[in-house]
Amino acid sequence: MTQSILKYTLLLSLTIVLVLPIQAQYANLKYVGSSSEKKGDIEMANESYMAAIKYYKYALQEDSTNTSATLKLARCYRRVNDNLKAEPLLREFIGQLYQSKGAQVSADSGLYVSDSTKAFLYYEFIEALASNKKYDEASYWYERYKELNHANPEQFARLEAYAQYTDFYKDQKYYSVSHLSNAPDRSDFGPAYYKDGFLFVSDRHEKVIVRSKAKENRMDYFDIYYTSKRPDGGFVTPKLVSKKANSMYHEGPLCAYLNGSKVALTRNSLNEKKKVLRRESDQVNTLSIYFAELEDNVIQNVTSFPYNSSEYNNAYPAVAEDGSFMIYSSDQPGGYGLSDLYITYWKNDGWTEPKNLGPEINTSERDVFPSLNGNILYFASNGHPGLGGLDVYKTVLNGDKVGTIKNVGAPVNSNKDDFGLITKTGKQGYFVSNRRNELNDVIYSYEYTKKNDDKLIAFVYAVDSSYQQTDSVTNEELPYKVLSNASINVVDTRLNSFLAPIEVRNDTFIYVLDTGVEYSVIAAKQQYFTRKMTYLSGSELNGELDWPIPLDSMEVGKTMVLHDILYDFDKATLRDSSKFQLNYLIVMLQDNPTMKAELHSHTDSRGSESYNQRLSQRRAQSVVDYMVNAGINEDRLVPVGFGESKPIIDCSDGDCTEANHQLNRRTELLVTDL
Repeated sequence: MTQSILKYTLLLSLTIVLVLPIQAQYANLKYVGSSSEKKGDIEMANESYMAAIKYYKYALQEDSTNTSATLKLARCYRRVNDNLKAEPLLREFIGQLYQSKGAQVSADSGLYVSDSTKAFLYYEFIEALASNKKYDEASYWYERYKELNHANPEQFARLEAYAQYTDFYKDQKYYSVSHLSNAPDRSDFGPAYYKDGFLFVSDRHEKVIVRSKAKENRMDYFDIYYTSKRPDGGFVTPKLVSKKANSMYHEGPLCAYLNGSKVALTRNSLNEKKKVLRRESDQVNTLSIYFAELEDNVIQNVTSFPYNSSEYNNAYPAVAEDGSFMIYSSDQPGGYGLSDLYITYWKNDGWTEPKNLGPEINTSERDVFPSLNGNILYFASNGHPGLGGLDVYKTVLNGDKVGTIKNVGAPVNSNKDDFGLITKTGKQGYFVSNRRNELNDVIYSYEYTKKNDDKLIAFVYAVDSSYQQTDSVTNEELPYKVLSNASINVVDTRLNSFLAPIEVRNDTFIYVLDTGVEYSVIAAKQQYFTRKMTYLSGSELNGELDWPIPLDSMEVGKTMVLHDILYDFDKATLRDSSKFQLNYLIVMLQDNPTMKAELHSHTDSRGSESYNQRLSQRRAQSVVDYMVNAGINEDRLVPVGFGESKPIIDCSDGDCTEANHQLNRRTELLVTDL
């Protein structure tokens, strides 16, 4: 097995799922082969593709018309990612197949192809064309592919996109991309942020540790390295992470989390007692996820993910920085494709049963190499529309729900394999590609300079609620009356941090928001009640949001419900979360210095009437005390407790839900003077 195919056979979900379907395709081919071809078949079955290529080439030297050897040679070139050599061989075969208009390629070859195999080979040919940047020809053969009985409709969107490939280049001018290394004899991939640099996986050591069954097919195992930035912006020479971090077999990719104190990494499955590869046979090894502590570049206290299995691969963990959830790739049974993305949560000192992220993100092909930047998920796939091979995509997570899938475009993506993107800002980061040499992977850095991309623009403004009307004839909403000189505050609820507007235009405040985040919006104006509303910014990666905040005019005798004024059970003590709302009430009183008001407190109907009366009075007094301590004149506020005497919902029959009781437990402000 060569380095170039490692990410497809050992590091991309891999031996079981990727190899066996291909062998099943060949089970549909009936042929009489030479001894050289049979040797190639044995090597191909053992995944020794370079050795198989040698024998198939021998077979073609013996008989240049051997169609089955030609086809299998093409498939081996595809397996080692050499599409330049695979394409002409597939072209010759597909041409004969198309001309024959039937299952038999030629009477002399003795080669027969089922309808399902024909569709499979067309798809392989189209993908090889795209990988070689022959998009027009790929589009031509896509039209032929659609006519086949066993064409897969799930692949149509991807193949159809090759006709519009220029759409993926529209933001190319905003990128700068540079490779960090380009050694022709090694692969570097799987970057993961750590300290002042990043960890990554490489086969750069000199020693050959293992040989495959074919002596001609030498392969080094991958180990973990670390590099950090120099003051001039370059990187220091990578150092092998401590031997305690590296086993005798494949290590990585991995990710670090909890400020770099822990890592989750991919390894060959090990027999915990004998410390040897766990395998179902001599030919098949699985990959599993492990967790460990990371201190002074030493990985220790390694534990296994409880959902690992010797029957399938789990790989490429992406753990949220706070350790609350993990997304990874697996080829376990029951998925949508060759490898799918799954999510699991850390609950009560353990991981929950993994959940497939669903067909919105997972395809019939390979969906792999996830990484996280907050709630934005990056991943690689060769099943979504793209430029060929693996492309990098991103989406916004809302829990375990995914938003719109977006191809990040060129030049991060190319017609070759592009994957493993990591970023902390969305604007700078690293990714991996084999665009310079299909046989080796290289880590690239990128910077994106387009402003406000992948952000939501919110237009926030206060409006007079009395003008929110509809036309009596057309039933259309009439334009809002935008209030001038209103005060607007937008708060990111993740850290209770205030956002600064990027512009104020015609009494409209313009903000750049993160996607998938809950925001509190507070609007205030003299002679109007202050109002707070909560918005979820949504999962779309870019666009504009319109957030009008309707305000009620302030009048004597009018009541304002104070939301989020909460107390501990059976107490009059204000919770800290209540003070956030009360601070804005204080500002409203300061902006309207002649206003006077009563603070009304209400309880639910549980408990005695007399007790609830006393409790409500104490709670109303605690609100007044808080505002007086903040500088509001005590003469302007009167606390009034109503107990359970004025419920919004009648619970006297005892048939009320907790939500009903919560509505009855409320604090209100009644304007008594302006």
